[in-house]
Amino acid sequence: MNSATIRPAVSARAPDTVLLLEEDVVVRAFIAEYLRSCGYRVLETRSTEEALSVLQESSLPIRAVLSGAESGFRLAGWVKAHRPKIKIILAATAERAARAAAGLCDSGPHRKRPYDPQLLVQQIRAGLAKGLD
Repeated sequence: MNSATIRPAVSARAPDTVLLLEEDVVVRAFIAEYLRSCGYRVLETRSTEEALSVLQESSLPIRAVLSGAESGFRLAGWVKAHRPKIKIILAATAERAARAAAGLCDSGPHRKRPYDPQLLVQQIRAGLAKGLD
């Protein structure tokens, strides 16, 4: 057998794209990395204005927007009016954002199955605690 016959299969389908709006850099980093480990392409934004700009300018087919509730209400209104096929997920806390991210991942990250969303919540809390030192 030569090396050409042992190559892993490559999917012809591009990964789904999720727009993540989160002001807290630690929470955003953990959630974005988790979603990437589930196979998503993640566009990270830190403000409503930045997220709106991405939505208006991106040529990628964005499937979902995950945002904190406070920042997300204005964004959700724009999405409903201009891109109604995009799923909108609003989460008021880091814990709810983690659970929402886990809900987007059918089988969890590739390294552990079944996935417990509480693990992501614990990672976010630990990251926030380190950021406060």
